[in-house]
Amino acid sequence: MPNRKRTIAEKVRPVQIALEQINVEEAAREAGVPPSTLRYDLGKVKQALADVLKNRTPGPKPGELFPQDSSTAE
Repeated sequence: MPNRKRTIAEKVRPVQIALEQINVEEAAREAGVPPSTLRYDLGKVKQALADVLKNRTPGPKPGELFPQDSSTAE
């Protein structure tokens, strides 16, 4: 039986819950950054979750097989 397609909300909510369970102070101390910096970065991650978790067609997008090097472009 194929996997059921989940809605974006069904994907985002569990990840939000996991992110909220992070001990920010401890993680910041271990990473050597201020807790406020880590909170700010986690906020950006939370805002991007819907885009990151949306379904995409696998494989390279058309035109991405051989990206053109800007130094060789005419």
